[in-house]
Amino acid sequence: MWICSRPDLLDAALLRPGRLDRLLFCDFPSQGERLEILRVLSRKLPLASDVDLDAIAHMTEGFSGADLQALLSDAQLEAVHDLLGGESMHEPGKKPVITDALLKSTASRARPSVSEAEKQRLFGIYSQFLDSKRSLAAQSRNAKGKRATLA
Repeated sequence: MWICSRPDLLDAALLRPGRLDRLLFCDFPSQGERLEILRVLSRKLPLASDVDLDAIAHMTEGFSGADLQALLSDAQLEAVHDLLGGESMHEPGKKPVITDALLKSTASRARPSVSEAEKQRLFGIYSQFLDSKRSLAAQSRNAKGKRATLA
């Protein structure tokens, strides 16, 4: 099995029948999937008890898993900057904490790495790829049992 996010970049020889056995389309994550991704990625982060990951999942429509990872990293860095620049810096043992307000503020400034126009372009490439695979499969089925010679 091959996984390729850009089937248009594959060599045409790889697209012939019998070469790739499965075609798997992985779309951008839904709100529920983004929530689960955020939960997994934030397990080891210092989140305040007030953090609402469901609200963050709702705010991040169109984000990939990598975009969500970057969002959490940015929020963690912002928490460190807040600690270093604030009064609490002089408190021994004080650690940076990602609060709900800080995470929402970071999310409101973040943008998905793939634009809507680019998504539509990629979906178009995928549709063309599917159409060509269907066409090749039909040609292969029609040719079974027939003799052919190479000239």
